Amino acid sequence: MKVYGGKNIKYQDKLAEKRRRVWILKILFFIGLSAAIVAFILYLLFFSGWLEIKGVSISGLDKISNDDFNRKINERLNSKWLGLVGYQRNVLVFDRDAFRAEALAAFPEIKEIFVNKEPPHTLNIDVVERTTAGVWCFASGCKYFDEEGAIWGEAARSSGFLILVIEDMRQNIRTLDRELLGSIMLISRRLKEDDIFINKFVMPNNFIGDFSAFTSAGYELLFSMDSNIENQIKSLEIFLAEKKNDFDFDPQYIDLRINGRIYFK
Repeated sequence: MKVYGGKNIKYQDKLAEKRRRVWILKILFFIGLSAAIVAFILYLLFFSGWLEIKGVSISGLDKISNDDFNRKINERLNSKWLGLVGYQRNVLVFDRDAFRAEALAAFPEIKEIFVNKEPPHTLNIDVVERTTAGVWCFASGCKYFDEEGAIWGEAARSSGFLILVIEDMRQNIRTLDRELLGSIMLISRRLKEDDIFINKFVMPNNFIGDFSAFTSAGYELLFSMDSNIENQIKSLEIFLAEKKNDFDFDPQYIDLRINGRIYFK
């Protein structure tokens, strides 16, 4: 049996304690070094101005004012993490997708937005606005619309064939019926090719599929969503071609709602 002296045990304890201190110091050193590196990176990114957005170039604005659009950009640039760090002012960190979603929600007249970053200090923003197809007048007021059915803004109630006007007499309707809009756009486009210009389309309050188109020549055209719109247009073209040389032909209305038949007065 071997016997160890007390001095040897104390020496081993001191050696183990020394190793523990060295190990703890190494850990603290690496923690401090990591914290310093992180602090230095944060300083470079968010406090030094090295990659701060200092210029924003915007193109494509027409319907939207520059001031309104700039306010939306500044809301994004001035947003802060934990209320302290203005992280969105960094050109690398700037969230293009978030800004795009915010701008599209704020400005329905915008169809698409493209944001390009040009480090170290510039954002280039290209805006594609919607093309106005006409004015849709609800009971609550008139709005602009495009061929995709998006509506925006406040429009003056008017009539005339220079811009497509739809008078929607139905109550509590505030969105567009895409199928109805498609039919109206088809009618307007095809009749314009035949030199027939529409002052306005009218959906009555009791709309169940029938609607009217009032022409610049003074007569009314009656259409129905329950019948094929393309066939109704073709029937009208054939009918008007037959009446072309009839100088006494001066109708008040032409009813195209029944397939294969035309009634007029």
